[in-house]
Amino acid sequence: MKPIAAALALFLAGPALAQTQESGRVGSGAPEDIFMEVTHGDDGAPVLSQDEFTLAHGGYYRFNLVCPEELTSETGFHFEATELLENAHIRVLSVAETDLEFYMQGLSFRAIECDDAGTARFSFHPMRKGVYPIYVRDQSIPPKEVFGRIIVE
Repeated sequence: MKPIAAALALFLAGPALAQTQESGRVGSGAPEDIFMEVTHGDDGAPVLSQDEFTLAHGGYYRFNLVCPEELTSETGFHFEATELLENAHIRVLSVAETDLEFYMQGLSFRAIECDDAGTARFSFHPMRKGVYPIYVRDQSIPPKEVFGRIIVE
C-alpha cells in the first residue's frame, strides 16, 4: 500500500514540482513566465523594467516582451537576444496583439519589434550555461540603446 500512496502523492504533486527549475534538467510542463517591460524614459531612451534574469540550464521559460505604450514604427522598440537564441531550444513564438513583428532567420528568429502596444513572447529551454546580452534600441537615428543580460546557471 505504501508504494502506491507514494506514487499517487508524486503524481498529484507533479504540477507543483514542474514549476521548480533545476539546472541541468530539461524542464517539462508549463513554462515559467518571465516579463520584461520596455518603456520610454524621460530622455526618450528605452527603459527596461528588469535588466537581469537568472535562469536554470535546461529549464522551461516563456519570455514576455511587453510594450505597454502606444507606439509607431518611428517610436517603437527593437529587441535582440541573439546569443541566447543561438544557445536555446525555441518552442513556441506568439504575438498577443497586432503590429508586433518576428524576423525569422533559418529555424530561429533574430529580433522582435514593437510598433504598437502589446506583448510578444517565446518559450524556450536554455541549453548552454553562460551570460547572454539583451539589446533593446529605439528607432531614432542614431538609436538610443539599453542593455540587459540573461544568466544561465
